[in-house]
Amino acid sequence: MSHLSFDSEKLIRNSKLIKSFLVFIIFAFTMNAFAIDDIGKKYNLFKIDEIRIEGSKKVEKEAILEKISSKKGIVLDNYLLRKDIQKIYGLKYFEWVESHHRVEKGKNILIFKVKEKPIVTKIVFEGNDEVDEDDLTSQLKTKEFSILDVNTIKLDLVALQKFYEEKGFYLASVDYELRDAGTENLELVYKIREYEKVLVKQISFFGNKAFSDAEIKGIMETREESLFSFMSGSGNFKEFNFNIDIERIKDFYKTKGYLLVNVGTPEITVSEDRKWVFISIKVTEGPLFTVRDITFQGEVLFEDSELHSKLGLKSNETYSEALLRKDVQLLTEMYQDKGYAFANVLRTLHPVPGEDKVDVEFSFEKGKIAYFGKIVVKGNSKTRDKVVRRELKINEGTMFSGTKLRESKENVNRLGFFEPGSVVFNTVSPQGKDDVLDVEIQVKERNTGQISLGAGYSTATGAFLQASIAQNNFRGLGQNLSFSLNIADNNRTFNIGFTEPYLFDSKWTAGGDIFVTRDSQSISYDYKREGFDIRVGYPIFEYTRLFMTYKFEDTQLEEVKDPTVNPEVENGIASTIKGSILRDKRDNRMEPTKGYYLSVSSEFAGLGGDKEWLRNEFDGRFFHRVVGDLVFRSRLFAGKIEKDGREIPRTELYTLGGSRNLRGYSYEEIGPKRTVDAVIGGTTQKITFNAGAPMSVYTQLEFEHPLAREAGLKWVVFFDAGDAAAPGDFDLKMDYGFGFRWFSPIGVLRFEFGYPIGKDEDSGSQFHFDIGQLF
Repeated sequence: MSHLSFDSEKLIRNSKLIKSFLVFIIFAFTMNAFAIDDIGKKYNLFKIDEIRIEGSKKVEKEAILEKISSKKGIVLDNYLLRKDIQKIYGLKYFEWVESHHRVEKGKNILIFKVKEKPIVTKIVFEGNDEVDEDDLTSQLKTKEFSILDVNTIKLDLVALQKFYEEKGFYLASVDYELRDAGTENLELVYKIREYEKVLVKQISFFGNKAFSDAEIKGIMETREESLFSFMSGSGNFKEFNFNIDIERIKDFYKTKGYLLVNVGTPEITVSEDRKWVFISIKVTEGPLFTVRDITFQGEVLFEDSELHSKLGLKSNETYSEALLRKDVQLLTEMYQDKGYAFANVLRTLHPVPGEDKVDVEFSFEKGKIAYFGKIVVKGNSKTRDKVVRRELKINEGTMFSGTKLRESKENVNRLGFFEPGSVVFNTVSPQGKDDVLDVEIQVKERNTGQISLGAGYSTATGAFLQASIAQNNFRGLGQNLSFSLNIADNNRTFNIGFTEPYLFDSKWTAGGDIFVTRDSQSISYDYKREGFDIRVGYPIFEYTRLFMTYKFEDTQLEEVKDPTVNPEVENGIASTIKGSILRDKRDNRMEPTKGYYLSVSSEFAGLGGDKEWLRNEFDGRFFHRVVGDLVFRSRLFAGKIEKDGREIPRTELYTLGGSRNLRGYSYEEIGPKRTVDAVIGGTTQKITFNAGAPMSVYTQLEFEHPLAREAGLKWVVFFDAGDAAAPGDFDLKMDYGFGFRWFSPIGVLRFEFGYPIGKDEDSGSQFHFDIGQLF
């Protein structure tokens, strides 16, 4: 039994071996068959004697032959053929591509058959009732008479959808349809369903105790629908902007000391009629944190006392995220000013357990000392390089300085020749030189030409029109060329002025004006002035220049209505010399949001001529960004003229009122008055004239904020106060008002309503229209 059993086991083992062997033989045979077949395909080749393109009508055959790698005389294989078909498809002109092999008279001919995509002969929009077709077309990459590309059309759909959302049509849908236009041409139809604009009806906050709803809403770009929404675009719900608003709220709380603030996921509800959005935001404020200890770690180059004195954050004061960011920038610049361009300042916050306090730790990594390399200016198609370079405080080859780099950027911005926010200073190390930083200055030029128009009406002057043209970057050299004209009844003013800020590429400034004026705005007299002035300036301190101006002016009265005005005093030549000191620290001369401008001048008349006086004036302007885009603007002007032997002409005395100073009053309404008998229209009447004052002081305070940022529209509220009188006789006049400003292509259009305060309230309001920045 045991022997038989052994044979059976052996037989079983042998049968398994036989099966394994058969499986191996079958597998090997199959793989060999595959290999033989593959080799057959790979080497099933022919030598190309000719290449033909069939089916191409609009696309030149030569363009296809130039693209492919197959050429006459080479041996074709499948790899080369597959690549060529992919290249032809890559032209994006064809719906399908086929290859064929044909033998004619013993020659091997390679044929590519293609079918061209249709041409989009017309682009049509359907359903766009609220948005202009030209605006929609500007969003498209697909153009008329281009070859159909479905992928590009799909990108266009995304762009149109986003454009509608920006316009406030958050629920709008966009699709497309292709319509046969005959002879392989198509019309591309964008089918639009706009629905109504989705407006924010209400924004509600829950859990906020430290700050009111109004305070939080004030920092948000998303606003509730209001009376002026049709002008400003406020009330439109834009998801991208709203997400940024959530981050703004968090940053606002952290800046106020609420380090652990949490803003929950907003609940957004759309009304049943799909017109309104209701937003609810839950805020968990957490405790108010104060700063306990501030420490410095790592590669510290300065004494702790010096670092503490520089910081905005202070121990035992409320923590502020905004101050912390400024401190990091300040500390980084301190290291960079030592040449450590790659200095890294890390800050770590350590909340104190059981207390509403936080420790702040600054850690320094200084890196290596670096130097400025090449400085390149880009984007300035009109402005010459030297106009930008002469504002720089950095030089090629000098040791790196963060402060000088920042101040250089501020100086270039201050020119006013470039779009706000468009000036970018990029630093990059050239290959193989990690201790050198090249500086690339990227700018975007703005329209530096200004056309100013002004019109107004008052009971004193009637209607008048003013116009001026100025080019603040003439020939791209930073020069200023201006022309102004005033036209009214019997009123003409003509002026041409030119200023070269860097005479012969030196630090000297030079310029001059030629003017002719016929002025009848005053009810007291009409006069004509003509003459010229020449001025030169030189920097005496940083941002401060001293100017000397000589003026030759001939004045002649043409019609005197006030019998107390003496033509012998008024007529004649004034030869004056004026010294001025100007300090300009505005961040932008065209549209300042921070900084200041100061001017002090003294003018003496009496260098020959017929008139003598001494005039001293002060003009100070201050600009400050309060929060977000809300800008506070203020101005203080004071002027005084004194006799220097001869009587002061009435034409040189001060009056106030109008669109340029006290806006609640009409032109020349403020000043010492006198009532006399005057002959008007052949009859004698009692007329009150403004006699003019030897002194004038006034201030203007404004808050300005964008109303529709994209459109350049802003609102403003203002307060003015001042008087024109003799010293000791001042009677303060005040007014308040509001207005709108449009930063249009022809200049700043100002529409302002002013209301007197106090005893003059009954005199009524004043409306002023003017074009051009006020100050």
